[in-house]
Amino acid sequence: ILSTLIALFLERIKNYEERKQIEFEKTAAELSALKLQISPHFLFNTLNNIRWLARKKSDLTEDAVVKLATLLRYIIYQANEQKVDLVLEINNLKDFIGLQEMRIGNNTSVSFEVSGLVEDYEIEPLLFIPFVENAFKYGISDTVNSEIQIVLKLVENVLIFKVSNSIFRNQDFENLENTGLGIENVRQRLCLLYPHAHTLNISENDQKFAVSLRIELKNGEN
Repeated sequence: ILSTLIALFLERIKNYEERKQIEFEKTAAELSALKLQISPHFLFNTLNNIRWLARKKSDLTEDAVVKLATLLRYIIYQANEQKVDLVLEINNLKDFIGLQEMRIGNNTSVSFEVSGLVEDYEIEPLLFIPFVENAFKYGISDTVNSEIQIVLKLVENVLIFKVSNSIFRNQDFENLENTGLGIENVRQRLCLLYPHAHTLNISENDQKFAVSLRIELKNGEN
């Protein structure tokens, strides 16, 4: 009887480990697929911005190509890692913002504030760009003053990321919360990567669209 119980116990452990391995592989496959979706989506929109500069015969076109090359190096060589230094992700975000600023006029104000011990943490790559991309896509106007505010801060082990931008109803969309592949992609990745350790709130009114993301970073990520 004892040997039978031991055998049954060991069999249950084996089955449990096999199920966990299957779940892990499924999650890894889903994350890989989501990352593959992000890169082309990001690349196509960035190329459209450079095309816009080229059509305007802007002197900034060459600088934009250089910035795009830097962003692509990050995506190809570093964003494939499971985690990256938070500082690298912030620098990549700064390059992306700089590239977007090349195509906007003087009537748009853009701010990006970073605070906290960002040097001490790692994070999953490419979580923030879709929200910033969305702000530049729908939050600027050629004729009306507009504002884009981006904040990233660390309070102890909690990362807080906020984006707010003006809303212009002349854009071709009905619901900003569901616009584009990027934001829905990030929702899925957050659920897989930080289950029960994040909150994502998206709100809008007649004048402002706002994103507030909170991620609890574990001790193993510092």
